[in-house]
Amino acid sequence: MTEPPPPAPSSLDGTVHEVDPRMRTVWAIGYALPGLTLALAGVVVGVVQGPAWGGALAVLGVAWLVAGILWAVASWRRWHFRAWPDALELQHGVLTHRTSLVPYARIQQIDVQRGPLERMLGLSSLVLRTAAATTDATVPGVAAEHAEQLRLELCRRAGIDDVV
Repeated sequence: MTEPPPPAPSSLDGTVHEVDPRMRTVWAIGYALPGLTLALAGVVVGVVQGPAWGGALAVLGVAWLVAGILWAVASWRRWHFRAWPDALELQHGVLTHRTSLVPYARIQQIDVQRGPLERMLGLSSLVLRTAAATTDATVPGVAAEHAEQLRLELCRRAGIDDVV
């Protein structure tokens, strides 16, 4: 049973918004895929070379797989954003907790981005482009049906003309 998407982040008044729960799946696949590959390589090496090296690789791969899934869940729990009257606040990070403010006045462009897994799961990410490349920011895990509405509201606050 899949979880229903969270309501649209229409209350851009300082209310904390979480990343869509489906983003856990996207992150878990991304973080755990190298571990799965390593575990499968361990099985192949075990068949060809013997169980000593193959078993070690397989155990390492399974450990990586489990760690990747746990990291994805922890990342999802730590990702929040909220919109203030003059800036967008982003909070994230598992080991190093980060809070950053992106002033609307510095935003020059807002893109909606959807990778293959995000498209399959009905998710989008908003990429906020600023004058300095080092201050670009991304809001991941926005339900696809709400992404354009959120982008337009942030464009309005940033004073960006949405003419393409």
